[in-house]
Amino acid sequence: MTFAIAPMSAEHIPEAAALYDRWAGHPRRSRPLAAPSGAELLGKLLAEPDAEAYFARDSGGRPAGYLAATPLDLAEDTPAALRSHPRSAVVRHGGHALAPGRRDNGALRALYTEAAARLVSQRRLVHYVELPVSDAGAMDWCQLGFGFEEMYGLMAVKPRGRQPRGVDGLSIRRAGPGDLQQIGRMAAESARYQRQSAMFLPQPDGALAAMRTRYSDALSDPRCAAWIAGRGGEEIGMVLLAPAAAGPVTPDACVELAEAYVEPAARGEGVSRILLATAAAWAYDHEYRHIGARWHSASPLAAGHWPAVGFRVAAYRLSRVLDPRIRPGQVAGQAPG
Repeated sequence: MTFAIAPMSAEHIPEAAALYDRWAGHPRRSRPLAAPSGAELLGKLLAEPDAEAYFARDSGGRPAGYLAATPLDLAEDTPAALRSHPRSAVVRHGGHALAPGRRDNGALRALYTEAAARLVSQRRLVHYVELPVSDAGAMDWCQLGFGFEEMYGLMAVKPRGRQPRGVDGLSIRRAGPGDLQQIGRMAAESARYQRQSAMFLPQPDGALAAMRTRYSDALSDPRCAAWIAGRGGEEIGMVLLAPAAAGPVTPDACVELAEAYVEPAARGEGVSRILLATAAAWAYDHEYRHIGARWHSASPLAAGHWPAVGFRVAAYRLSRVLDPRIRPGQVAGQAPG
């Protein structure tokens, strides 16, 4: 089947919102209570500067799908560049939907072909897509060259129950503004670890340095909380929570596990579980009902640890990295010259 692809504009929002609400709402009760409607999401996505957004109709003129990719331009010495390529693009949650009942990914392929040509002409060679775990279209993206890269998990926060077994000589204390040096050092070390196999994330030195002061405001913010684990006069671990904005995959009353770290020599003893239990107790007392966490799908530590302690995968990010040898003249389908 062929598809007519047009730049997406405000006039497409009603039809696109209907596609999204049907695409993301089966079953609707599985979506977070605070999840925005399709019209809200699309209004925000189209308002993004330089968004590459397209709408598809099938040969009968019926809505077949839409796709909106947001360009990312990040300074390499900022913490955001530790997680995403500084010149890339992302299809955010709600940034695409297809007409239900289609048996192939033809519409998605046509939409991505249009958007990708524009992105690559801008030398954006890293593309991301965010998907809820309930989305049945992940394989469609995999067939376009994308692979799983990052997981987002949620853990329900409950009243204090059975606590993890203690660790000999371990003490836990609440961190404050005076602990920025310790929190910053461990946050930078946690990020630096992602340079290793099998993650191989660049983690630029400038961005790692910025991590040392990233949480100066959080340590003074009553909506946030951090704890440091110590033993023998040394800090061996920490955890830091910060409020999470409700969205398509993030429920209301959710707090984010912004940082978690245990020194290599102390891993495997249960330090992380005790820190997490301490954080969860605080979260419950402050009326948070979920904790969210992100981890790299190839991480030898995090990929097994966070699901084991109670985080259930709610969403993931896929990525595609294009060969930098591609020549701009080939982007529009021109023959090599």
